[in-house]
Amino acid sequence: MPTPYSPSFRLATAVLLAAGLGSAVAQTPAPATPPATQRLDPPNTGMASLAQLDLNHDGFIDKSEVPAGNELAGKFARLDQNSDGKLDAEEFARYQEENR
Repeated sequence: MPTPYSPSFRLATAVLLAAGLGSAVAQTPAPATPPATQRLDPPNTGMASLAQLDLNHDGFIDKSEVPAGNELAGKFARLDQNSDGKLDAEEFARYQEENR
Protein backbone atom coordinates (compact mmCIF):
# COMPACT_ATOMS: atom_id res chain seq x y z
CA MET A 1 0.00 0.00 0.00
CA PRO A 2 1.45 3.42 -0.91
CA THR A 3 2.25 5.82 1.89
CA PRO A 4 0.42 9.19 1.89
CA TYR A 5 3.47 11.04 0.53
CA SER A 6 4.83 8.44 -1.88
CA PRO A 7 5.14 9.36 -5.57
CA SER A 8 2.43 6.88 -6.56
CA PHE A 9 0.02 8.35 -3.98
CA ARG A 10 0.73 11.88 -5.22
CA LEU A 11 0.21 10.80 -8.83
CA ALA A 12 -3.09 9.06 -8.00
CA THR A 13 -4.29 12.14 -6.10
CA ALA A 14 -3.36 14.46 -8.98
CA VAL A 15 -5.16 12.23 -11.50
CA LEU A 16 -8.32 12.10 -9.38
CA LEU A 17 -8.30 15.86 -8.81
CA ALA A 18 -7.78 16.56 -12.51
CA ALA A 19 -10.57 14.18 -13.46
CA GLY A 20 -12.92 15.77 -10.94
CA LEU A 21 -12.14 19.31 -12.08
CA GLY A 22 -12.48 18.34 -15.72
CA SER A 23 -15.90 16.83 -15.20
CA ALA A 24 -17.05 19.86 -13.19
CA VAL A 25 -16.04 22.19 -16.00
CA ALA A 26 -17.65 19.96 -18.61
CA GLN A 27 -20.94 19.86 -16.69
CA THR A 28 -21.22 23.62 -16.22
CA PRO A 29 -23.74 24.88 -18.79
CA ALA A 30 -22.75 27.82 -20.93
CA PRO A 31 -24.53 30.97 -19.84
CA ALA A 32 -27.13 32.54 -22.08
CA THR A 33 -26.16 35.64 -23.99
CA PRO A 34 -24.93 38.10 -21.38
CA PRO A 35 -27.29 41.04 -20.90
CA ALA A 36 -24.57 43.51 -21.81
CA THR A 37 -24.27 42.04 -25.29
CA GLN A 38 -27.90 41.12 -25.78
CA ARG A 39 -29.52 42.80 -28.76
CA LEU A 40 -32.65 44.79 -28.07
CA ASP A 41 -33.78 44.87 -31.65
CA PRO A 42 -34.99 41.90 -33.69
CA PRO A 43 -32.75 41.14 -36.69
CA ASN A 44 -33.31 43.35 -39.72
CA THR A 45 -35.75 45.73 -38.00
CA GLY A 46 -33.48 48.00 -36.00
CA MET A 47 -36.19 48.22 -33.32
CA ALA A 48 -36.82 46.51 -30.01
CA SER A 49 -40.09 44.69 -29.41
CA LEU A 50 -42.43 45.29 -26.48
CA ALA A 51 -41.55 41.85 -25.09
CA GLN A 52 -37.84 42.65 -25.15
CA LEU A 53 -38.26 45.96 -23.34
CA ASP A 54 -40.87 44.71 -20.85
CA LEU A 55 -38.32 43.51 -18.30
CA ASN A 56 -40.82 42.80 -15.52
CA HIS A 57 -43.22 41.02 -17.92
CA ASP A 58 -46.29 43.00 -16.88
CA GLY A 59 -47.38 43.74 -20.47
CA PHE A 60 -46.27 47.37 -20.32
CA ILE A 61 -43.04 49.30 -20.81
CA ASP A 62 -42.19 51.53 -17.87
CA LYS A 63 -39.78 54.38 -18.52
CA SER A 64 -37.29 52.63 -16.22
CA GLU A 65 -37.28 49.64 -18.59
CA VAL A 66 -36.10 51.71 -21.56
CA PRO A 67 -32.29 51.47 -21.92
CA ALA A 68 -30.36 54.72 -21.55
CA GLY A 69 -29.67 56.24 -24.94
CA ASN A 70 -32.57 54.47 -26.64
CA GLU A 71 -34.56 56.93 -28.77
CA LEU A 72 -37.78 55.67 -27.14
CA ALA A 73 -36.71 57.39 -23.92
CA GLY A 74 -36.94 60.79 -25.59
CA LYS A 75 -40.37 60.05 -27.07
CA PHE A 76 -41.83 58.31 -24.04
CA ALA A 77 -43.93 61.18 -22.62
CA ARG A 78 -45.48 61.94 -26.01
CA LEU A 79 -46.25 58.28 -26.72
CA ASP A 80 -47.80 57.74 -23.28
CA GLN A 81 -51.23 58.96 -24.43
CA ASN A 82 -53.05 58.23 -21.18
CA SER A 83 -50.20 59.60 -19.00
CA ASP A 84 -50.07 56.50 -16.80
CA GLY A 85 -46.27 56.34 -16.84
CA LYS A 86 -46.08 53.28 -19.05
CA LEU A 87 -46.62 52.29 -22.66
CA ASP A 88 -49.23 49.66 -23.47
CA ALA A 89 -49.19 47.59 -26.66
CA GLU A 90 -51.22 50.17 -28.60
CA GLU A 91 -49.01 53.09 -27.55
CA PHE A 92 -45.88 51.10 -28.36
CA ALA A 93 -47.34 50.13 -31.76
CA ARG A 94 -47.59 53.88 -32.57
CA TYR A 95 -43.91 54.22 -31.83
CA GLN A 96 -43.11 51.30 -34.11
CA GLU A 97 -45.24 52.74 -36.93
CA GLU A 98 -43.48 56.11 -36.64
CA ASN A 99 -40.13 54.39 -37.06
CA ARG A 100 -40.85 52.15 -40.03
